[in-house]
Amino acid sequence: MMQSALRGRSSLVPIIALVSSGVVIVAVSLVLFALATARFSANTGQVSLGASDLTVWLLHPNANPVGLATGPTGDLAAKSNTTLPVLVGLAAVNSAFLLVPAALLAVIVGVPVGFWVALHAPKRAVGALRALNNLGIALPAFFVAFLLQVLAVEITGRVGHSVVPVYGFGLDAHLIIPVLALAIGPAAAVTRLVALSATELNARDFARTARAKGLSERAVIYGHLVPNMYGTLGEAVLTGVRLVLGALVIVEFLFVWPGLGGLALRAVNVQDLPVLLCCVALLGGLFVLIELGLDLVTARTGVVSG
Repeated sequence: MMQSALRGRSSLVPIIALVSSGVVIVAVSLVLFALATARFSANTGQVSLGASDLTVWLLHPNANPVGLATGPTGDLAAKSNTTLPVLVGLAAVNSAFLLVPAALLAVIVGVPVGFWVALHAPKRAVGALRALNNLGIALPAFFVAFLLQVLAVEITGRVGHSVVPVYGFGLDAHLIIPVLALAIGPAAAVTRLVALSATELNARDFARTARAKGLSERAVIYGHLVPNMYGTLGEAVLTGVRLVLGALVIVEFLFVWPGLGGLALRAVNVQDLPVLLCCVALLGGLFVLIELGLDLVTARTGVVSG
């Protein structure tokens, strides 16, 4: 009884650590946000031009492909009394339009492909599949984005009209190339994670015993393998989100996407420290929370995250 109580307490340690770390992260982010807001309000003469330029770019990113006004911004900038929380909040929503679909695509593609590679892939093709998977993991997101842009331009030249936009903002075909550029690497990583776990579990005694009893392959997979992979699947989801988030800044910049990453880089260009500070705090806090979630999952499952 004493041992069960100790095990129960020890299982709460990762949860307590996660909650405590989350509270610290939120507190630090709020302090940084408050300091940035105070500076934004105090330094109106220095920051107003940058804030106006950034507001114009966020509201009309396709009007200026460079992303920043190079001269007078006109009546729109003069009338843009956008506060810092609204400015950063708008950029965060725009980032979510890329982050969520890319993470979902990485998981939706990576999980079933990982199971297929582990259980059904031809033995002769395993080596080639592993090489292709490693290539997908190794290629940086900016290089994938460049290749996709070149491919889109080549297709446009052949068909005579634009098929997919290669830059700019829009909740339509503008999403296709950025989401693919963000999702390819994470999908490869999720595939490898699921394939390794499924291969290991498939070689264990309980899987062989289930097949010896005459159970179908579907029953073995969904009745025995998948229930033992809930921790791995949770880790796969968090890994996909983490990798997409890590590539978000450069992809937003390349595609002139008005999100947190693009806003942060353009805030550097106009020397707008409060906006930059808020973007870094939000992106960094989200990244750390994802890492803590991964640590919690791996602590309970015993799987080492990569």
